[in-house]
Amino acid sequence: MRRLRATQFVGIVAAMAALAWGCNSTPEFSDQTPLYRTPASGETSSGERGSVMVTEVNFAGSVRDDGTYFPDDVFIELHSDEETPVNMTGWELRISGDVDRSYTIPETEAITTNDYFVIASDGDKAFGEVADVVIPELELGTKRVQVRLVDRDERLMESVGSEDVRTFAGGWDTVSVRSMERVQLLFSNSGGVSRSWHTYSDDEGLDTIAEGWREHTLASPGEANSTDYSGSTSTGSFE
Repeated sequence: MRRLRATQFVGIVAAMAALAWGCNSTPEFSDQTPLYRTPASGETSSGERGSVMVTEVNFAGSVRDDGTYFPDDVFIELHSDEETPVNMTGWELRISGDVDRSYTIPETEAITTNDYFVIASDGDKAFGEVADVVIPELELGTKRVQVRLVDRDERLMESVGSEDVRTFAGGWDTVSVRSMERVQLLFSNSGGVSRSWHTYSDDEGLDTIAEGWREHTLASPGEANSTDYSGSTSTGSFE
């Protein structure tokens, strides 16, 4: 009996020593361990789902004041509610519906709380001046558009629109284009339902759009969205 107890005691001591050594050693991540990337200067960071939102999608193109239509001049606007800066370098936009494409956000600066981040397809047209990054290959489709934002480690941050249902708002009426803007719902502010979106409501595009394009390109890239008159919102902006 004494010998058994001694053996048990030795085993307990050995286990405690191993545990103490493990606590003092540097942990190693396996391929199955999800990383959380804290914000650091010039490096990509992780986000929390819902803290970086897609707040405006302009899939309809742009129209210069002389009436010339550019259907491929599109943009996506993001907005951060994250309490710490978020660097989206290496995050992905996954587009489905009319098109099936993935785009990696190139190296960029971090954005802070309440900042907007505009991703445009053309740096020389309506949205080039306000764009934080330009992805020349960016294509969204026009009838069925779903946008998913995924961080560097494959975490889904946001999903808006639908690959099966026609676009919720916005479009081109052969004279002007209007963007699809997110409204701030009191409850269930999901980007995948039509009640979360409305068509840009002002009669002129904001001055974040290049001069010479604001008469017929009606959108608010990089700024608070236009007023929603549906009655389902608590405010017309994300400030």
